[in-house]
Amino acid sequence: MVAVYITSMEAAGKTALCAGIGRKLLDRGVKVGFIVPVQIFEVSSANGNEDVAFIKETFDLKESDEQLSPIRLSQTELWQSLTAEVTDFTSKLKQVYRKISRSRDVVIMEGLGNLGVDKVSDLACYTIAEALEAMVIIVLRYAPTLDVSKVAHIGEKLGQPLGVVINLVPESKIEEVRLELPPLFDKAGVKILGILPEVRSLLGVSVGELAGILDGEILTSMENADEMVESVMVGAMTPDPGATYFNRKENKAVVVRGDRADMQLAALETSTKCLILTSNLKPLPAVVSQAQDKHVPIIVVKQDNSETIAGIEEALVKASFHNHRKLDIFGSVLDRYFDFGALCSELGLKA
Repeated sequence: MVAVYITSMEAAGKTALCAGIGRKLLDRGVKVGFIVPVQIFEVSSANGNEDVAFIKETFDLKESDEQLSPIRLSQTELWQSLTAEVTDFTSKLKQVYRKISRSRDVVIMEGLGNLGVDKVSDLACYTIAEALEAMVIIVLRYAPTLDVSKVAHIGEKLGQPLGVVINLVPESKIEEVRLELPPLFDKAGVKILGILPEVRSLLGVSVGELAGILDGEILTSMENADEMVESVMVGAMTPDPGATYFNRKENKAVVVRGDRADMQLAALETSTKCLILTSNLKPLPAVVSQAQDKHVPIIVVKQDNSETIAGIEEALVKASFHNHRKLDIFGSVLDRYFDFGALCSELGLKA
């Protein structure tokens, strides 16, 4: 049985990687467990608990949420536990880990973020990795200049196997990055397990989530409520013909007044994931018929255009990974860009 501790230096997709790797290992017949060893409750919101609930469902785990997230401390309490009371901390950690790891081949652990940024996250990572002899994977958000020496320094302090995943690389740069970065990390003694492109659909929200956020009513194609919305456009007065205007963006939500059937029909001729009709105005039968033929959900909301746009933009900013459609998409990304052979070799599993 082996442990994998997945952490990050900033928001870079560690929950997605925990879920994605775990699901792929499960598909290969590996018995996978999961745990969030410690949460800092001052910064852990409902989102932290939602992460646990989502992965619990994804991995079909029987443990309670409390068992999967057993240690919740303030920043000060965690620092004290990692310094003055480290023996007590590691003893409790090993106890809960033994229960989770029973009859499991691999236990995936989602660590704190801010590794290399604040001393508490650093010490937590080093302490947990050492106590549980865990392999550490750091998820890095791509930037034109990644600090390879900083990652190498973390690797030296860990004294445990270390791999990195570079996430959110613009698709236009993915091949260039795959050629340039591996030699730099290899020279520093750090294994790159994956260089993953930025996929817009993973940054979006589903049609159903938008309907819920806007308190709207879905009139058509409820079966497509899981479709992902990547951007938003407003159907308004424009000098361009409707279809030309709406062709500027794909996989979009189109916000338009319910009495603008011309714009609604034009949007339906392009790559549109849903129509959002504002001001509580119902569509004409011709629009409903066209939407049904195209399998495009129509959502009717009470807000006006500007209020609706504000709500959608806020939803896109706060978009989470807790969506099985996103997990399927991310799984396809991992199949192409993640080195499962290297990971399995490091963990002593059959590739």
